[in-house]
Amino acid sequence: MVSIREKRKSLVAPGFFRYSGGVLTTVCAVLMALLQSAGAGTVIGIVKLPNSDKPVQGARVVLLPPNYIETWNKQVQQRLDNYWETFKPAIFANKGHYADVDRAAHEEAMNSVVSTMRRDLGSAANQFIKQASASGQFEFSGVPFGTYQILVQATVDGKVFLWARPVNVRAAIPIFVDPGKPLS
Repeated sequence: MVSIREKRKSLVAPGFFRYSGGVLTTVCAVLMALLQSAGAGTVIGIVKLPNSDKPVQGARVVLLPPNYIETWNKQVQQRLDNYWETFKPAIFANKGHYADVDRAAHEEAMNSVVSTMRRDLGSAANQFIKQASASGQFEFSGVPFGTYQILVQATVDGKVFLWARPVNVRAAIPIFVDPGKPLS
């Protein structure tokens, strides 16, 4: 009687099973790397007012690509430093003014980085800049894998709200982003 092992040996080239484990592992690793490097995901979310379930329609939502995150951070810090020097006496007199200064710095930095993106990317920038729907929803699809920053700006009853939140796109499965609490 011939064993299964002997039948297998007769059907396959000698030494195949001895080397196939390493080759299979390498092939799988290469395929996974290719799939991950060329992958894209979807980022979805809803913009809501703080302490409310009321959605914010028409909010501007920006998905900052990795190469613009540092620009955003530098712009915010530069403006905060400048405003601090300019408005230091007013802030010391009334600590509530700091929230106004912080909001202005973030709003101006957002406008600046969006202008830079539009200049650098042209019409391709529209892939990263959206308006929230009437129900406050937004969606970015075909987003290459990587780390992004979501920026949201909305004006409700004359008051400007700004949100910022990091987002890691690592899979094709849609990522739900809750902007959370506004910056100030």
